[in-house]
Amino acid sequence: MTSISTLVETININAKDFTEHFLTCSTCINQYSSDIEHQPKLLPCSHTVCRQCLERIIHSQPRTDAIKCPICREHILLPRGGVTSFPPSFIVNQLLDLMLRLRRDVIPKCLCHTNEELLFCETCDKIFCMLCDEHQISAEHTVVPFSLAIKRMNEILFFKASKSISIGCLDQAYKIVNSEIIRLDSSMEKAAEAINRSFNEIKTYVENRRHNLLQSLKTTKDSKLRILNDQLNVILNEKMKIEHECAIFQQQSDIHVLTQRIQELNDRIERMSLLGEPRENSFMKFEFRHNQALQDLARSLNSVGRIRVSSTYPPLCKAKIDPAVSNLQCCIQIETVDYNGNIRVDGGDPLTVNIWDPYGKLCEYDLSDKQSGSYYITFRPMMSGKHKVDIRIFDRPISGSPLTVDVTKHNNPLWYFGKRGRNNTELSMPVGVVVDSTDFIYVLDPGNSRIKKLTSDGQFVTHLDVDNLIESTCTGLAYHSSSDTFTVIDYRTKCITEFSFDNSSSQIQIINRLTCSSKIFCEPVQIQLVNSITDSRLEYLILDSNQLHLIDSQTGELLKTYDTKSKIKTIKSYTVGLKNELYIADKKIHIYSYDGQYIKQINHQQQIDTTTDIQIHNEPDLITSLGVNQQKRRSKVIASIISPDGKGSTTTTNRGFYTALCVDSNGLLLAAKCEKQSAIIEIYDQNGILLRVIDSYSNRLKRPCSLAVTQDGCVYCVDLTTDSIRKYRYA
Repeated sequence: MTSISTLVETININAKDFTEHFLTCSTCINQYSSDIEHQPKLLPCSHTVCRQCLERIIHSQPRTDAIKCPICREHILLPRGGVTSFPPSFIVNQLLDLMLRLRRDVIPKCLCHTNEELLFCETCDKIFCMLCDEHQISAEHTVVPFSLAIKRMNEILFFKASKSISIGCLDQAYKIVNSEIIRLDSSMEKAAEAINRSFNEIKTYVENRRHNLLQSLKTTKDSKLRILNDQLNVILNEKMKIEHECAIFQQQSDIHVLTQRIQELNDRIERMSLLGEPRENSFMKFEFRHNQALQDLARSLNSVGRIRVSSTYPPLCKAKIDPAVSNLQCCIQIETVDYNGNIRVDGGDPLTVNIWDPYGKLCEYDLSDKQSGSYYITFRPMMSGKHKVDIRIFDRPISGSPLTVDVTKHNNPLWYFGKRGRNNTELSMPVGVVVDSTDFIYVLDPGNSRIKKLTSDGQFVTHLDVDNLIESTCTGLAYHSSSDTFTVIDYRTKCITEFSFDNSSSQIQIINRLTCSSKIFCEPVQIQLVNSITDSRLEYLILDSNQLHLIDSQTGELLKTYDTKSKIKTIKSYTVGLKNELYIADKKIHIYSYDGQYIKQINHQQQIDTTTDIQIHNEPDLITSLGVNQQKRRSKVIASIISPDGKGSTTTTNRGFYTALCVDSNGLLLAAKCEKQSAIIEIYDQNGILLRVIDSYSNRLKRPCSLAVTQDGCVYCVDLTTDSIRKYRYA
């Protein structure tokens, strides 16, 4: 039996190489496809070129009836129909179909339905079989064949990889990391220099100590030597005296004299025996371990210096920027984190900060390290516009750096509280505000016969239990921080009541109550507290019928009435300064001394954008406990707090008038000013120079009637017309 052997030669073809060599246009290096652009066209010279390349060749040459083959450079006449008339390359198309079938063959099929191709939902990111899984197919779900999904993913992956290489991401990353390695060597050299410099300083201390000990040793030796030399000189002198006397005695023949001299010599010999004992000794020894100094020194040296490192990862560190207003301090808070995003709890990172104003000029700033992983940058932008802030740690920018700080020229409220009504969040004709030592806010709300207590962030706390104390005719409120007491004044009863408030029980305790003399007072509407400059007693400064009266807080005795009529026609507002000077205002601000002497006038002309009408509320329709006439009278008196002439008119001059004043702990004067159609708050320094203006642009003030400042540079403003209180930053 003849056996026939069949030789089968197997050729392994790399699909990628096959595609690049046979299915890729050699002119544009794009793969052939069934699309119109890259459709393979067979030329008479037997070379295959894609349609897009042929059209580009035709448009790039002046002759339009023939072309040169881009591969063999043979002249080829164009058919009548142009490029589209060239026949397709059937071999290439067959190869494309073959590759498509091979690619489809490797696609997984459904295990239950072997002839059913799997589908892929791009919306749900799910592979499914139409016969096995009743997956929803709608306009909201993008479903494609699994083969197409693989192709798309490969293309996206190839695009991303190509992009990362083309834009040099890896090269840039390599340069950055390599640069950090170079800086690491430089940082080590600098740290080594610092170590050597520091320990050379320690060596200097040790050498100084050695020199001092040697100098002390020499000084001690010289002192001992001087004493012993003095003793030697005494011995030599005594010896010379004895020798001299012996020479004289040899010539003496009187026995009695010789006997006497012998006796004297015996006595001297006994005394000279003492000269044989040195008055000083030669003992000197250096002790090195006589105390714990050496051990202390060793412990100290072990703790001298340290190698400080940081795990801060700048690209993950973020900065939080407060709303920025021109001429006000702006704060940027930086929170540092490590590579894993964990918040760091220690500081010491080297921060580099540069702040540029809109004109590219560097701004000054203060950098504070809280040693808790947080850093605060504070600066005062002097103009509005976009400021650029570049923040770097280890000379590497933090997330988002350089940052843009949009500084506005408008100072809007930090928060706004109140509207007209009786509820907890409502007010009715508020006329006074004070801040206690714990930063709680108290608003005198006479329209509702109460005092409202708020937190520093504008949250309602409670109403003071003042049912028998605060009437609808109370128009003045003051606070004394030293004694933590409040004082209110009632214009109708002319009664002044001082009380304290217990936060735990929300109860008040009346401390003192006195009634002003009806012969002196007509309708006292405002009250300020003054510390007497002669003693420690408290005095009340009361505005009544366009006059300022100073009375004793204990007895109610009238101490002084200030004569202001020569300078001020109608007192609109007043306050007391740090040195008990009086700021009294109408259309201008005047300053008087405590004893009533006129000092000077603050008269700053300021152009103000007036877009809002100013008006006084009519009498509240929510108060029904008073008669109609009494309600009208109360509304008239409350209006006189701002317009003491009693008319409650809103007609003013173009320069307006000042309706509220206060002085902060730094001596800055805050003055609320009403114009014809707007109201602002002006801030002056101690020399009467206008520093800045609060315009409340997005939430216009209409009738500010009371101001109270805080220690952190904020001011609370009560607005009578809008029945509200607002908080602003002013420093």
